Amino acid sequence: MSATSYLTLFILRHAKAKDHADTDFDRPLTKKGHQQAVEKGNLLKSKTCFIDTILCSSAKRTTETFSYLDLNIDQSHIVTDRNLYLCDPEILLTYTQQITHGNSALIIGHNPGLHQFAYDLLSPRPIHQIEEKDSLSQSLPKCGLVEIHFHCKNWSEINWHQGLLSSYYP
Repeated sequence: MSATSYLTLFILRHAKAKDHADTDFDRPLTKKGHQQAVEKGNLLKSKTCFIDTILCSSAKRTTETFSYLDLNIDQSHIVTDRNLYLCDPEILLTYTQQITHGNSALIIGHNPGLHQFAYDLLSPRPIHQIEEKDSLSQSLPKCGLVEIHFHCKNWSEINWHQGLLSSYYP
């Protein structure tokens, strides 16, 4: 772990996908989805030059979102897993707690579990975050990005209601 005093978790919902495919799992991004992902990739690159660990659902729309982010992933530990497809918040927490690589991570997944996961990680205390937190309580739209900081040394220490909302980009 680096000398940074906190861990940073980015949570990204997949970009806009087509309404129909052979299965829900196989729905590709639309042209608008491609653009959304490129824009969020540029935003992520402006916030950090490198993400240590990336967890991504193996559904087509999440893997395409990941590819259009165009991140520097040369040194990233990348996990693409079907268990992250439409999973519950508890599964996302378990995966997060099992991260061992670095002090920054990105999870790319699906609602409703991803939205609930992001919201339940946030500490109820910080007054200055009320407006952003209220906005996040309503929804995590397609390609919505949440940045949460945790004052922990290891990912295994992360639990519900500990995170500080750093930024939210619906």
